[in-house]
Amino acid sequence: MRNKTKIMFTLFFLLLMLTGCWGSRGINEQLYIEALGVDYKDGKYIVYTESAVFSSIAKQEGGGAQAADSPVLVGREEGDTLTMAFRKLEKSSQYPLYYGHVQVILFSERVIKEKLSEVISHIGHDPLIRFTAWIFGTSEEINEVLMAKSLFKQAPTYKVLFHPDSMLQRNHSVNPLSMQMLLRDGSEPFGSAIIPNIKLVKGKWQEDNDKPKLPTINGGYVLNSMNFKGKLNDAELHGLEWLTKEKKENKLEISLGDTVVELDVKGYKIKLNKPVQNELKYTIDVKAKATIDENLDIVPRKELEKKIARKMKKDIKQTYLNGLSIDSDIYNLTRSTYRKSPSLVKKYALQNDSLDSVKVKVQIVHAGSQKYKD
Repeated sequence: MRNKTKIMFTLFFLLLMLTGCWGSRGINEQLYIEALGVDYKDGKYIVYTESAVFSSIAKQEGGGAQAADSPVLVGREEGDTLTMAFRKLEKSSQYPLYYGHVQVILFSERVIKEKLSEVISHIGHDPLIRFTAWIFGTSEEINEVLMAKSLFKQAPTYKVLFHPDSMLQRNHSVNPLSMQMLLRDGSEPFGSAIIPNIKLVKGKWQEDNDKPKLPTINGGYVLNSMNFKGKLNDAELHGLEWLTKEKKENKLEISLGDTVVELDVKGYKIKLNKPVQNELKYTIDVKAKATIDENLDIVPRKELEKKIARKMKKDIKQTYLNGLSIDSDIYNLTRSTYRKSPSLVKKYALQNDSLDSVKVKVQIVHAGSQKYKD
């Protein structure tokens, strides 16, 4: 009996020590920020926030009735410093702002050119903002990009900005970039990091009677040591489609009849040719497998494989030269060299002919219902 009394007393004491959920906020008592935008103009910082109504997301993801329209709430404020701009925005809000759900950070072109390190440092010190947030740049008005709606009137989180990892798997030269990747690759003394560029395009899709402006990705902003080097579009970065560690499915249109090829690049290797004599010389080896989507003029397999390889070589070399035109090592040729032999890349700079050899091997593995002669 005495032992039971002791146990009951202990349990009662432990219950008193439990704090429970006192002081917690309900889901409707805070404004959950999903995307941030930062601009810099006329000596002032301009900050933007994008929020969505949780009920519309819950209905769509839970299989309930879809809302007639999913509203987007965009806040805007400016200040002499980023801290002042954010504080002024928080004062004007009807609810406390919560930054723990930020998935996208959008920088204006002016910020990337002039204030990137400062802005990244400020955002990175916020304990609630995760380093997994996706990073983008744009020359468009930031509020217009954030206000862009998703198709089928879905919640704003269904836009390409929130899912670049799946969107950029096909027919894009740039790869998605998180804040963690930007801090890692953008701070390297050699090589490049590329912030994907957002462009608003209207008229390509029609939803009922409306032709909405939709955010698309076209090229990006090239950085070295967190310094802006230049802006290149998709066509100028086309060679990156064949030299990427990301899993991609890239379409290649061969100018031979109406041939369309889908390529699966299996891997590539970058090798510094030795001995090094007063210059750097690199070789790139690429292996790819191809599937024929359409080939109205039947071409022998071997001839078509050579044609694809020549096109890929041309793209790789041209993108390399496009990078040099803005003093950038697009393929990060010098990065591995710097780690192994830092004195070499400090002594010799990349030249137009530093990409000494590009070797491409293509194998057509599937041609649909078409018959090929070797």
